[in-house]
Amino acid sequence: MAVRAFKSSTTAVVSSPSRLGAIEKRRRRIISVVFAIAIAASLFSGFDPLSLFDKDGASNFGELASGFLSPDLSASFLSRVATLAWESLLIGVLGTALATVFAIALAFLAARPHELADAPGKRRSRQLLSETLRLAARLILAIARSVPEIVWAFLFVRIFGLGPGAAVFAIALTFGGIIGKLYAELAESVDPDAPRALRAAGASRLGVFLYGVVPQVRRQWLGYALFRLECAIRSASVLGVVGAGGLGAEIDLSVRYFQYDKLATTLLAILAFISVLEVASWFLRRAPARITLGLFAIGSFVAATSLAIPWSALVSGDSLDQVRIFFSDLTSPTTSLEFLSNTLRLVLETIAMAAIATIAASVVALALAPLATRFSRNGSLSEPPGRSGLSRFAFVAASVVTRILFQVSRAVPDLVWALLFVVWVGPGVTAGVLALSVHTTGVLGRLFGDVFEEAEPGPSRALEASGASVLGQYLYGLLPQCMARLAAFALFRFEVNVRAAAMIGFVGAGGLGDALHTAISLFHSSDLATLMLTMFAAVTFLDIAGDRIRARLAR
Repeated sequence: MAVRAFKSSTTAVVSSPSRLGAIEKRRRRIISVVFAIAIAASLFSGFDPLSLFDKDGASNFGELASGFLSPDLSASFLSRVATLAWESLLIGVLGTALATVFAIALAFLAARPHELADAPGKRRSRQLLSETLRLAARLILAIARSVPEIVWAFLFVRIFGLGPGAAVFAIALTFGGIIGKLYAELAESVDPDAPRALRAAGASRLGVFLYGVVPQVRRQWLGYALFRLECAIRSASVLGVVGAGGLGAEIDLSVRYFQYDKLATTLLAILAFISVLEVASWFLRRAPARITLGLFAIGSFVAATSLAIPWSALVSGDSLDQVRIFFSDLTSPTTSLEFLSNTLRLVLETIAMAAIATIAASVVALALAPLATRFSRNGSLSEPPGRSGLSRFAFVAASVVTRILFQVSRAVPDLVWALLFVVWVGPGVTAGVLALSVHTTGVLGRLFGDVFEEAEPGPSRALEASGASVLGQYLYGLLPQCMARLAAFALFRFEVNVRAAAMIGFVGAGGLGDALHTAISLFHSSDLATLMLTMFAAVTFLDIAGDRIRARLAR
């Protein structure tokens, strides 16, 4: 049926030259705009990829390579790395558990499908209260996700001291905001029949939510929580660069003291760690929900009782005073014209870094992702019969190499890539763009691959039977089916990269992060307030614009 639909739609398009020309013209215009944005962003930010090959860059790369070729495999250091890796795992699990609880509570308040609205007979004051709570919940979620987790971690370190507690609370806030937004959107898009029946029977808003909405979205909620668990553990592996425990502390020390052999061992540990986690997550997504939830609950309990988290500090007088002082200082942001203009420049630089990295990574992922998918390996996108065995061997080898490259690039956190490129090309925008590009290539490679595997193979097989090359099968059989979803994923990743670009600035990789780091370190609360408010406004604007563009792409 899908093949017949594809053929009929193709016939309709071909039979209308004007429509075909309009589609092709629009596609070329979009491509031109995208590349114009990349060029303008590069010129504005001062991105210079040629610095990878200058004399100093080559020398720094040689030092890095020599350390990576001889990692420190001493028993004492391996034991330390294993201990820190376990701590990072527990931080990620507990942070995700708290984030999920936080997200569900606020998603209940923030969601507003028609079936959860107050009944017509309710008093206006109740309706006004419900709307106020909804707006407040959405504002809290927006603030929580607009601040990168490394900024939250730095602030919590100042309030609660060094240790894993700061990382747990930081992940809970940032990831809670991200998860809560998605949970609310999923709750608003459920099948309305069950909620309507419960509402007609007189069920309360909470009853409708628990018995009419949650049963429809629980698998999606759980799957996304598992995905975020992977991201949280990856973040927990690097938040130690600001004193928040985990493997990040060892990475920071290795880079600071030029101990690249120890850095190599730590990065290999992260790579193995994340790879095992992805395999475990794949199985957990397919396991019964009760087993997954049970393991999640056990892991959270072990983390809560094992990590040295100052729970009492959450309600201690000193900590509350620190929080009160911090937020009171934020109410008086710096408003000097010079500082505001510099802040605006840094925000635009951060957005430009994210744009360059996302466009570059999208181009590479579009070119390589088909090689790493089952779509190419099951014969749906392959060389026509009669080609030499050497050609087929090269095709399989390229597929294996591509999958390894994607795995390595996304397994190493973007902050770690930023540290490596800062050593290689020096601090600044170039290091940040390169770090985001490498990490994003791995992420989009996996997401694009998932899209390609779900595509209808009929058009590609028809082109193969007519003698089309692999490139022809890809360009005219596979890509046209997937462009809307690929563009939506790239756009979503751009929004994520804006936050990531602010985060990697903490290690000298350009953007707003360096200014945030300086303001926090020197207790310049007024400057910090201006920086955070500007960042919040930029992220909120990009979120709204991104949501509208993705909705248009979906239509």
